[in-house]
Amino acid sequence: MYGNDWNNYLSELQYYMKQQDEKIKVLEDRINTLEKEAAEHKAPHIEKIEYKFDQLKIEHLAGTLHIGLTPSDLENIENLGIQQTSPPNYPMPLKQELTGELQQYLRETGPSIISNLAVTYNKPLDESFQAILFEDINKQLPSRISYYEQEALKQNHALGSDQFRAFITEKIKHEINQSLQNYMQSPEKAGEDHEY
Repeated sequence: MYGNDWNNYLSELQYYMKQQDEKIKVLEDRINTLEKEAAEHKAPHIEKIEYKFDQLKIEHLAGTLHIGLTPSDLENIENLGIQQTSPPNYPMPLKQELTGELQQYLRETGPSIISNLAVTYNKPLDESFQAILFEDINKQLPSRISYYEQEALKQNHALGSDQFRAFITEKIKHEINQSLQNYMQSPEKAGEDHEY
């Protein structure tokens, strides 16, 4: 009796192994097919791209350069001469420098501003939530710098580079302080999303 059970067990095991072998073969064939298809559908390889600016004459490069004409531009083609303007004497990586300065300002004075406001408005915040506030403000700094850069250019083109930097820096520092104060005054709970 026991011998028959072992024979049944072994035959079932052999049948199961045979099924597994067939599944493995099917999967291997499928993998090979997919690899072939992937190899055939590779992105085209572009050897070399050449740009020829033979007819483009640049005497002075400042601001934004637009290449090409729209149909409305063709009507006034005689008015398309290069205008000589003196560019402001601002360093090229101004946005990066101001971002770094404002992030340092936020690191150095931000915690004391928040703790003073928390005491004033009886709204305590833990350090992890302060870090979230600072991260949110840091993310917005480049766009705010761009905004105030445009504002400064609209208001007065004669600003020196130091005055230009000071204008942007002071506006953003004031905005940071005002936003934190408005946040602490608001009745919303600490931890909710807030945009400065």
